[in-house]
Parts: sequence; structure tokens; C-alpha cells
Amino acid sequence: MPLLPIDLQRTVQELRDVRTAEARAAFDACVQWCTGEGLGVPIHEVEQGLLDRVMGFGVALLSLWLAHRLPLSIPATLTHGRASYRFGGFQLQAAHTRLGVVMYERPAYGRVHGNGPATLAPFDAAIGLAAGRMSLGVHLLAAYLAAKLPFDQVIEVWKRLGAAYVPSKRAILGIVDRLGPAARKLIGDMPVPDDDGEILVIQCDDKGAPMLSHAEHARRCKPHDKRASTTTQPNRAERRGELRAQRGSTKAEQTRAERRSRRRGQRRPRRTKGQKSKNARMAKVFVIYTMRQNGDGTLEGPLNKRVIATFGSRRQAFAMAQREAAKRGYGQKPTYFLADGSRAIWCLQQEFFPLATACLDWFHVCEYLWTAGGTVHREGSPELAEWVHERKAELLAGKVAKALDAMRALKSRIGRTGPGTKGRRERLAKAIGYLDGHQMRLRYRELAKADMDIATGAVEGAVNHVVGQRLDGSMMRWTRARSEHVLALRCVVVNGLWDHYAEEVARQHARIRDPVIPRITPAHAQEPYDAVRKAA
Repeated sequence: MPLLPIDLQRTVQELRDVRTAEARAAFDACVQWCTGEGLGVPIHEVEQGLLDRVMGFGVALLSLWLAHRLPLSIPATLTHGRASYRFGGFQLQAAHTRLGVVMYERPAYGRVHGNGPATLAPFDAAIGLAAGRMSLGVHLLAAYLAAKLPFDQVIEVWKRLGAAYVPSKRAILGIVDRLGPAARKLIGDMPVPDDDGEILVIQCDDKGAPMLSHAEHARRCKPHDKRASTTTQPNRAERRGELRAQRGSTKAEQTRAERRSRRRGQRRPRRTKGQKSKNARMAKVFVIYTMRQNGDGTLEGPLNKRVIATFGSRRQAFAMAQREAAKRGYGQKPTYFLADGSRAIWCLQQEFFPLATACLDWFHVCEYLWTAGGTVHREGSPELAEWVHERKAELLAGKVAKALDAMRALKSRIGRTGPGTKGRRERLAKAIGYLDGHQMRLRYRELAKADMDIATGAVEGAVNHVVGQRLDGSMMRWTRARSEHVLALRCVVVNGLWDHYAEEVARQHARIRDPVIPRITPAHAQEPYDAVRKAA
């Protein structure tokens, strides 16, 4: 015979009365302090005092709201998966919100048999608690701040805002891991702007972020000396005693000897030319925007600038940019593609954007002109400036062959022997090869006539703002998954889509039907990354 539902009306009404009285008392305390003790202090102290009391009043109101959300009757038994549960009474639990920690009572079920959680409380999921028993507002605020600030600064700023509850750094990492995939999906499905222009512009560039190497990851995973098991290796105290006997008894000598001993045991291979020290993984960044043609022939823009970035493969980045460009009118609108001289970029440009007018970044070309002229003329001399100015004028006028002939003519002015001659000839040959290999992309006359950009300033600024300022900081070391999550969240913020993203996260959260609230600790083991070492 099935058990009858349990009537909770009397208990719930008592809780509601108690919470109502607490809310009224908290409000009266605010008014009393503001009209009494708060009158004798300056306004900044009143502001801080009111902030603390208003937060407490908000917690009391949340407790009242939770009491009114309690059901008046519940079933006596429940099943979840392969486990059966029976009602065991009310339990006190905490909910972490932006106003503070709220303690509330809710009906709980104890497991009778089967495999599952020892306690089940469907009320937690019914009120919309997210992972870690936090409100979704805490998750979204933590993700927003993590997209803008380092994780330690997120906690510091949150405290300075006067919050009564601040999640831990580990909780913030778990929030980023949980909300990052939704941000990446939104970047791939950004809505089409309403008032787009008639000309489409695509710019591409790369920016590296320091990654956690496998060697450093293994070193971090090692247990501390005091936790290590017995081994033949001497511990730190024994090494310090040996060094003291060998090097003397002064503290400075002991420190230097111990530092030398550590360096000998962890020797790093000497870096050769072209090798970088920060073990960078390159983020591929695209900036896509449009220009509007006015009636007088001038151009207005950039309009609706969108930033797309990923640490994935270059092909994945081009596929994401292609989807965005197709929504913005690629194939129907005149399209311009600008980038630096990377061969990988231009090979994929011919595959993904064959209809676009390709143009090499003007400032990269100018750097090679200065390099070429510097092989003959003295650095900083008027002759060098005049020579570079003439080559710029030739390129802007569309006289690419003439500029290349002038660069090749410098070869005869460099001797075949002598100090520094070999390096000068190599630098000149590299500059000539750079321009010669991109002749079909030196369309500066065509773009200037159309009043279009000839440089990649938009994407140069984007890589520094999106990647450099957040992911390329001092002492930062990223793993594969988390770097992608933070980059996706930052792209959402930079593109001005945070409100749209928050609504999408709320819709996904509302579709969750699992009554068990998961933990918020980082979900997966983070994978390190080793950059490919290659010569320059």
C-alpha cells in the first residue's frame, strides 16, 4: 500500500512566521542605526555601515523567500536512480549567494537501500541552486571577473566590493571550468548584427600564452619533503646539515650552498637561437567587422567588430571565422583579408576565404624595408630614412617591381668579405624574399583608393587586449583546457555579449532535472602542454 503524502503545512507556516519576524527586525535595525548611531559619523562610514546592514537585511529577505518556497506537502518516499529514499525530517543547510551565506531548512530524505547519495533534498534543485550550493549569480559574477582579472585579484576585488561571501580560488577555478564550454559555444553561434555595413573586413594574428610544461607539472605533483616516504635520498634537513659542515656556519653561506645544490640537480638545457623561455601556446585571433558606404563616397566604420580567438588548431580558428564571415555576408559583400607574412595563414586564407582581396600588413613590410636599408646605410642616418621613404612611396603607388629592384641593387654595395658582411647579406636576402613572396598581396594602392585599411591595427590591438592582458601575465602558467575556457569567457566580454551569455547559461541551468547538487571543485585533471622547439 503506497504511503500517504506528508503534510508540512503547520511546520512551514511556523518557519514563515519566524523568517518574517527576522526580516522585520533586520529592517528595523537598519532604520534605527541610520537615525541613531549613524548620525555622528561621516558619510563614508555611513556608507560602509549601511552596506553591511543592507547585506544582512538581504540575507533575511532571502531566508523569508526560501521559507515561502517550501512545499506544504511532500511524498513520503522517493527514488533516485537505483536508490530508494524515505523522508527524514527537516535539515539546516547553507546557500551561498551574492548577498551572503543563507541558512535555511528544507525537507531531506535518507537513503533506505540502493546505491546513491546518503541524503537527497530535491528542494535545493527546485530553488535553482547551482554547483557548490551557490546561486547562479555567484557563478556568473565569478566568471565575469575571472575573464578580466587574475584569479587572486578576483577574490581581492570581490572583498573590496563589500561582499559578505567570497568564493575560494579553487571554487572560482571550478566555475571557469564549468561555464567555459558554454562561452565557447556562444562564440561559435554569435547573433548577426542588425545594422551591418556593405564591406567585410577580416584580420588575423597570433599571440602566445605561457603554458604549464609536463616537467613543471610533474614537479608540482611531487609530494613535499615532509610527506615523502622513506628513500635513499637525503631529506632537506640532512642536506642542510651536510652543506653547513662543508661551506661554513653562516646563514648566507648555507643559503648559497643550498641554492647551488638545487641548481646542479635541476640543470636546464641551454636555449639556442629561436627558442622561447615561456613555453608559449599560440592563440589564433580574428577580428571581423564591416564598413558602411555613405552617400558621398566615404566609408564609416568599423561597425560591429567581433573578436574570435582560440588556442585550438589554426584550421579550427579559420573554420570559426568562416562561419562568422558567412553570417556577415561573405560571398555577397566585397571582402578584404589582412594579416602578417605567416605562410600558414595565407595557405588557409586561400582555402577558407578565396574570394577575399588579400593584403599584407603594411607595418610588417615597413620593418623589412628598414632592415634592408640598414644593411647599407647607417642606422638613424638621413640617407636611410630617405631610402625607406622612397620605397614606401613606390609600394603605395603600386610600383612593387621597382621597389624590389632597388632592394636588389643594394647587394652590389655589400662586400663579399669583411666583418659583418655575411649577416648583412643574409638580412637583405630575407627582406627581398619576404616582399618577393608576397607580391600579389602588396595591394596598397588598390586599398588606399578604396579608403580601406592597409594595416592590421585592429587585430594587433585585439591580441594584446584579449590574450596579452589576461593570459600573458607574469608568473602565469596555463593548462590546455583552462586557458581555452578563460579565452572564451574573455571573448564574450570583449564582444559585448555577456548579457546574452548569462541568459543562455540561465536557460541551460533551468533544464537541469538532477536533484543532486554537484561539487564546484575543478572537474577534470588539467593537461599540461609542451611547445614545439624550432630554430628561428
